Amino acid sequence: METHPRTAPLPPAAPRPGRVEVLPLHGVPEVAPGDDLAALLLRALELPDGPGLADGDVLCVSTKVVSKALGLVIDPAGKQEAIAAQTVRLVARRRHDRTVTSVVQTPHGAVMAAAGIDGSNAPDGLLLLPEDPDAEAGRLRDRLLELASRTGPAPRIGVILTDTSSRIWRRGVGDIALGCAGVASLQDLRGTADAGGRTLSLTVRDLADELAAAADLVKGKASAVPAALVRGVPGALSPAVPAGDLNRLPPEDWFARPSLESVWQALGLPPESEPVARMDPEEPAIRIARALEVALVPRGGSSPAAAGGGTGAPAAASAELVGPQRIRIRPAGAAPAALLAAGALAERVRTALAAEHDWSPLPAVAVEIDLPGEDDGGATDRSPAHDHQETP
Repeated sequence: METHPRTAPLPPAAPRPGRVEVLPLHGVPEVAPGDDLAALLLRALELPDGPGLADGDVLCVSTKVVSKALGLVIDPAGKQEAIAAQTVRLVARRRHDRTVTSVVQTPHGAVMAAAGIDGSNAPDGLLLLPEDPDAEAGRLRDRLLELASRTGPAPRIGVILTDTSSRIWRRGVGDIALGCAGVASLQDLRGTADAGGRTLSLTVRDLADELAAAADLVKGKASAVPAALVRGVPGALSPAVPAGDLNRLPPEDWFARPSLESVWQALGLPPESEPVARMDPEEPAIRIARALEVALVPRGGSSPAAAGGGTGAPAAASAELVGPQRIRIRPAGAAPAALLAAGALAERVRTALAAEHDWSPLPAVAVEIDLPGEDDGGATDRSPAHDHQETP
């Protein structure tokens, strides 16, 4: 396996980990647009009870205070427009009460709820994230070193801009690194030996996120501590690894979309036509109806026409719920094309139902094709291959 072009190797004869300190930065005032944030942070660092700056330190700063200093504040009424402007790719949407949360990939690569736009600790509106967090981390670090060098040699330090995010497969939230400067964000352990002498072949350590999470233990939304110093981590500094390299982007991203949205996309739904599922569990009837709604959206359009038809194509088959767990497909006639369209629509319905079932089990749903001239009930396929819910 090739070495990642932006990983940082462990330094030769890396010291054994010893005492690691996480020190809150008290005394930072409320930040306003145009403030010299580096000067405010350095003043707090140099207070009589402040931690100062030492060689190897990593200063973790909330991205919110960077956004405040840059004046990235918007009126709450413009939130949806701002999310749209910050969206590179829609990952998912979920409804909670009356609120729809969009999870999107942002221009700097991170996947975040509401594009990271947040109103916590922002009394004057909502805060946007910096356009390039790595560049802002670099500018903040350069300014800190410039100011620190006025009283003597400046130490070697790193800077991380942190923000709160969730993780796939994990509940809750924690701080991650959005921007880095001078930090070994990805520490390459491949080729080194573990404690038992085995050579590591896959391990690349996400050191930047570990440092960001550690710093959040002493800062946070309610403590009015926007920054913390992490001291004593061996090999923490490197000039070559920005936080943007932490983001897995397609085709590397195995979890580009959740299971429901992945199937909807495969069925040809454009993002604007995708339904919005609730965050909380939904009744089977709601999910069965949603599967039918999804199946009726044809490829290439958003009108409920025949499966396989484009925008404006005449409906060669229709589908409807005729019972709580029974869907009937009706071809537009007895012509082969109409029967083929009915079969295709039935498969779209079954595929959409399978997506709902994989997300959370559904009861068995009968999908019937009402053939012309047949009595009520038509052709009902209840085999496990077509009636997926009957088989666990």
